[in-house]
Amino acid sequence: MTPYHEIFPHARVPVMTLEAARKTGQIPKGSYGFLECYCTEPGCDCRQVAIMVVNEKNRRKALIHFAFDGEGPIAGPYLEPAGYQAPYAPDLLEFFVYSLNSRPDWLLRMYERYREVRELVDQKRYRGRSFPKPGKICYRAMPAPDLHTFLEESLKQSRRHMGTVKTHTHGGGRSIRKPGKGAEPQRSSAPGMAGFIELYAEAALSGPIGVLLALQDELRRHLLAHPASGEELASLLPALCRQSPQDDERIDAALRMLHDVFDFYRVEAEGGDIGARQQMQRFQKALALRIFVENEDVDLSQAVARILSGSRVKLIPDLLEASGRIMTVDGGRTDLEEPTRKEFLSGIADSLRSMGADSPFEGAQEILQLFATNDQELQTPLAGALMTAEDPFLRELSALLLFHYDPVAALQLSQLLASVDGGSISPETLRRLIISRNWFPAAIRHNVDQVITAARKARVQCAPLAKQPSVTVYASPIDGSGAQGFHVVVPDGTGYAVCSLISKLQAGIVDSFVIHLTSRRELDALLGKLQGGQSCVESSEGFLDLRVCHALADGAALGITPSHWLVCIAELLGRDSWRGTPFSAANELERLREEVAARDPRLFSEAEYHAALKESSLWHLDGAVFGSWFEEGEAVGVEMEGARAGRKSIDVAEAVERIMDHVLETRRAVWLERLVVDMLWLREAKDPPFSWHRLLHVAQAIADPTVPLKEIPLMVSIARRTVEAYGQKRD
Repeated sequence: MTPYHEIFPHARVPVMTLEAARKTGQIPKGSYGFLECYCTEPGCDCRQVAIMVVNEKNRRKALIHFAFDGEGPIAGPYLEPAGYQAPYAPDLLEFFVYSLNSRPDWLLRMYERYREVRELVDQKRYRGRSFPKPGKICYRAMPAPDLHTFLEESLKQSRRHMGTVKTHTHGGGRSIRKPGKGAEPQRSSAPGMAGFIELYAEAALSGPIGVLLALQDELRRHLLAHPASGEELASLLPALCRQSPQDDERIDAALRMLHDVFDFYRVEAEGGDIGARQQMQRFQKALALRIFVENEDVDLSQAVARILSGSRVKLIPDLLEASGRIMTVDGGRTDLEEPTRKEFLSGIADSLRSMGADSPFEGAQEILQLFATNDQELQTPLAGALMTAEDPFLRELSALLLFHYDPVAALQLSQLLASVDGGSISPETLRRLIISRNWFPAAIRHNVDQVITAARKARVQCAPLAKQPSVTVYASPIDGSGAQGFHVVVPDGTGYAVCSLISKLQAGIVDSFVIHLTSRRELDALLGKLQGGQSCVESSEGFLDLRVCHALADGAALGITPSHWLVCIAELLGRDSWRGTPFSAANELERLREEVAARDPRLFSEAEYHAALKESSLWHLDGAVFGSWFEEGEAVGVEMEGARAGRKSIDVAEAVERIMDHVLETRRAVWLERLVVDMLWLREAKDPPFSWHRLLHVAQAIADPTVPLKEIPLMVSIARRTVEAYGQKRD
């Protein structure tokens, strides 16, 4: 589950809060935010949400699980047994349940956000079944479910769908073969941690992500109920290694469990659980004895050492001393002494690279995700350490933390970067700061300029920007929310890099990312998905540059900075001149009108004008371009219910008229902007679906306030589509 504000870092959305002016029940005085977290697994339609409750210091006090449909063994709402819960978490759960039943607006908002996440992750319109209408289900606080039966059933079903033979390598360096189709893994009724090792091994073979997550939850519940489980796992590891290679799958599973056990104890200890701290100490003593003293398997010792280095846990002296005697494969040592600053940073670098974060952009992504779910007061010290690290990789990624999703945190990080020695700024970082300085709000840009000046005084040479490569640009039209997608194909060695970004009118660049493909076949498959039914057509580099600059201006007006991936895209495309350029629909419309008039004055005849307006009533039939052009939101709901007027059904004609008068008329400028952008899109398309000048007459009618919207067939169609969409959601 990923926090919504991390999935959409620039979205300014309301958060349900509880303001306790005084102690309420067991809840102390203070402010509590209920942050929604959603599943980002591609293709998953679990229809679930996790609610992270944090206080005004952003410290987690409760974690609530909830499924929209109220069905199944893990529907909830209930308190997650695997994570830290404050003593008053049950009262926070009761408030959540009360709000679900009494605040339909919050429930509807969660439905909408779930739909937004699914459409972003799956890159297609959400087609799931209708959500329960508010009030249909009376939610109540539930006890945490027993997941064991759920896990057993899920794994049993998944065994029927096991894949072909594959190989992988675990931390100890051994190669493992997975059974082919039709193979039935051997299962036993082993008790305790040995049983969990078998479940972990089988889940890795065939379990979907939901099963793996549920298995982690069940493990944590077991750890809560059996304090000696950590020592049991420490004893099982050497025994498994002595049976290698027959038990390589179980060794892998046990090492993954070791990571999860450390993570569990750390979270519980940080939450103030004294018992968890004591269990952590006993666990570490058992590891020191079983893994680093009695055990003679160097591979196992190294694998455990790597897990320890990335666990962010302060190690006890016994474990430090014992692990210091372990030799590395090449004759060196795996010295896990008191985690000094250098070793701490080295552990971060190793951990990032082990996760596949080989570039500073990928490394920054991991750190920013870590920031999104941890206390803000921990972010500045960590960022400062990264900015002054000896490893250039860490220093380069630290500069990209300026693209923090929180403007306040971004400003603090820019001040921190401005305080470091200019000579520590790498040539590549200097280039990235120069490329992106104009994307930041004025206060951050001032600090960035200080960094650039300090680097130049230290005689740091700016790394040259690569020559602009030969690229192919694909662009989509504006959708009903004002969003537009670009996908730029760039040669990348023997493969391709696909640079993607999504801009949104009045919001800026809301997402950007890079996909690396190894073959033309992979590229053709991706392009097929992009172009399938979405009118994502080949466009021009000039149009890309124009729309990026428009989006940067929109974001700057709101104090919003794009993702650090836009810097990566700028480097790959050889762009160093993207600057915010405000978009004026009126100016663009006038320029396009002059172009058409110079090309063929006959296109401005009265007959042509009326033909274009009449034709616009049919544009919604082209679902790929205009199918999502309709209004949503609270204002629509007010007008729709007004058209109901106490009746069982809504008067459609009245609803259309109310939408025209009270919604579309107030957003006339917004729809003009969308239409003009689509004109530019059609004008630059290599193979446009229809002629762009047909939109010109409709745009001019919308731009003329003396022309009633009811006389513009396109706007009437938008109103009707709005009424239809509202009815579909209500159903």
